[in-house]
Amino acid sequence: MGSGAGLSRGVIALLVAAIIVVAIGFARLTEGLFEIGLIATGMFIAIGARICQAREQHQALYQLLQQIDERQP
Repeated sequence: MGSGAGLSRGVIALLVAAIIVVAIGFARLTEGLFEIGLIATGMFIAIGARICQAREQHQALYQLLQQIDERQP
């Protein structure tokens, strides 16, 4: 039973590209910008975690609404 709430191929491709860009950018940081780079990387991880959390919440809501819909005549 698929909920249709999965991440699309386009979103996955964009996340992979973003991860590569963050890794390259982090590797090229100078010592003066290292702390800002750590903060930016932390923000990137937090945004990715929020995307995953929203996806799980959307799937749970979709399944609940589907169950309610099945109960109605």
